[in-house]
Amino acid sequence: MADINYIDIGAVKMEYSLTGPAGKPVIAFAHGFSMNLKQFLKQQSYFSDKYRVLLFSMRGHGGSGCPELAGRESFTLEVMAADVVTLFDHLGLSAVHWVGNSMGGLLGYQVLRDAPETLQSLATFGITASQHYGPLLEKVAGLSMNLVSSLNLIPVLGKLGGFMVSKESETQRKAIEMAQEASKPALKYGHFNVYSFDYLDELAEANIPILLIRCEYDRAMNRVLGSTLRVLQNSEKGTVIEMPGVGHFANLDDPAHFNRILENWYQRTIGQRDDHIQY
Repeated sequence: MADINYIDIGAVKMEYSLTGPAGKPVIAFAHGFSMNLKQFLKQQSYFSDKYRVLLFSMRGHGGSGCPELAGRESFTLEVMAADVVTLFDHLGLSAVHWVGNSMGGLLGYQVLRDAPETLQSLATFGITASQHYGPLLEKVAGLSMNLVSSLNLIPVLGKLGGFMVSKESETQRKAIEMAQEASKPALKYGHFNVYSFDYLDELAEANIPILLIRCEYDRAMNRVLGSTLRVLQNSEKGTVIEMPGVGHFANLDDPAHFNRILENWYQRTIGQRDDHIQY
């Protein structure tokens, strides 16, 4: 694994790893809820010869700091998007190719809304651009997470989550390990981001290439992808690629296939297509 560095962005210190040749296009990988930058280590290794690769952990995840007296307002997508834009500024990165899984995809949509000039392209998997759960479900989920936190059941929750999102034992193991490294406030409050949101307008109006990787076994997410698929299918900038045999954490389930899909898409959108690469 490449060296991990830390940078003070004001409210927290963020851990990150930046590899690859200076002057090359930058790919920024954004992990899912409860995960951290370790989720994309194989992508870092694969892409760092031709691209500059940025991995980072969101506040309260992995080795990144958690604000003192953290509450729900400390983990909104708006706040975390501001963290990342500040990180880009501190590292001298004017614009990046964003790849986000689950909440990392949501964070990419939020950056597209708040600071579109920082994105050259946006790829997501394991997330939809629009979802609306009722206030009752949000309240029940919040009470459940409070109970989990107060009874110190977060390791148990991490194990359950790992088994639910993948059929691969190695992916489950990694997901469980990363969940146990997340702070209690991040797990207690960050999950509120995933219930109700709508980025369809940003998606429809985006002037950058957009990729959605649809994962075969991510059935819960696939059930709510309809509106997102319609927007992308009606957009000249949108691409949808089906990835068979993988679940919510597709890049961990089948990293070689995931890397080929992403590389092929970059070669086409950046203008250096290699017709020998197959999905």
